[in-house]
Amino acid sequence: MPALRNSVINKILDYLEYGDFCVEDFDSHFPDDSSVLAQITFKALPKYTFVLDETYSGGSIGSVLAMTGQGRAKKLIRTIEKPGTYKNHESRTHDDIDSAIRRISDWVGSIREDLISSKTSLRSTIDELTENFQKSIDENLEDPESYFEEHEENAIKSKLDELHKRVSDLEEQFSFTPEETQRIEGAIEKSKSDLRVYPKGVWYKTAGTRLLKVMKGILQSKEGREVLSDLAKKLLQ
Repeated sequence: MPALRNSVINKILDYLEYGDFCVEDFDSHFPDDSSVLAQITFKALPKYTFVLDETYSGGSIGSVLAMTGQGRAKKLIRTIEKPGTYKNHESRTHDDIDSAIRRISDWVGSIREDLISSKTSLRSTIDELTENFQKSIDENLEDPESYFEEHEENAIKSKLDELHKRVSDLEEQFSFTPEETQRIEGAIEKSKSDLRVYPKGVWYKTAGTRLLKVMKGILQSKEGREVLSDLAKKLLQ
């Protein structure tokens, strides 16, 4: 059983649904017997991590004194963020858990900023379909840290336009509501705009995961899942 209560874990997962990303873009671990309370890794680039743990005022000496019942060291909640707000590695202490987990949205925002800037300065539980999709990217994509050339962007945009047409066909077949159609179309347009922003590996994982997540929330039937699987394969071709 994780050391953190379920309500706190849910808050952490909610903060990962921020900006361009969703909770499936991250590996989230919640240890059960450790000073580390939560450890989160950005799947597309594992160098980006967020750690939530417990420590004591006074550093390592304060921790030793506290554990032996000596001194007056105060227990603190700490966040270790890579990237931080202005450094690649930042550590902060907090008096309460809420202020600590609020840092997650800042950390996610810093990931996006870091990915955007890297182009100019040279970018939990997961279901089987999404997992297989991301594994396919790792296995088949060459040079994932490179950026798309113009002809590659145009080819992918054409695939996304085809996906848009396919959504129009599915709208009647699966009785999409106007709101559901709008969500899918929004995810497609966002994926297009990110082509000029992210490296190939990051784009495929975040854009693909975003599209799969939106559509799997709508296509719940077995037939719908088969449609999703087919769409995922076509995106990688």
